[in-house]
Amino acid sequence: TSDPRQPGAQRLGEIRGPLELAAVDVTSTSRSGVGTGGMTTKIDSARIATSAGIPVLLAGADQVVAAFAGEDVGTVFHPTGKRRPTRLLWLAHATEASGDLVLDAGAVRAVLQGHASLLPAGITTVRGSFGAGDPVNLVAPDGTVIAKGFVNYDAEELPRLLGHTTGELAATMGKGYHRVVVHRDALIVLGG
Repeated sequence: TSDPRQPGAQRLGEIRGPLELAAVDVTSTSRSGVGTGGMTTKIDSARIATSAGIPVLLAGADQVVAAFAGEDVGTVFHPTGKRRPTRLLWLAHATEASGDLVLDAGAVRAVLQGHASLLPAGITTVRGSFGAGDPVNLVAPDGTVIAKGFVNYDAEELPRLLGHTTGELAATMGKGYHRVVVHRDALIVLGG
């Protein structure tokens, strides 16, 4: 429930979701002197893994054998999300975006609820310097980063495409422009 060195702290055998995890107070923890990163880092790692469909067992090094033998030691963090391709996990947690694509409300709905690819018609603003294949943030009108994805166009090329459908672009600029800006299989929604 908090730093084990704190009076009244109790071990939680299982964490089944974000609400249970939110009840854990790790803000007062500090480095143990044994490794790097305190309890906050461990909890953050468990949050990332479980949101990707990966169960986590957090236990002391001296408890590993007992934990794998099924004894009631440590804390089991149950998966809260579905398993994602490794490339998308890397995109979400280990990349720095090279730029931002600000979306209109319809594009936000399409990406979040419709699981759709991002089209040029739904982008209002392009920020940053990036090339095709680079990671970019997909940003809602209020400034919230809703997703990250690998972009199919260079930053310099995108502004003249905004507001147009892929069909219009193909008709006026050629078949090479009949492609999405970020394909749904190359993006990951954040915070969900």
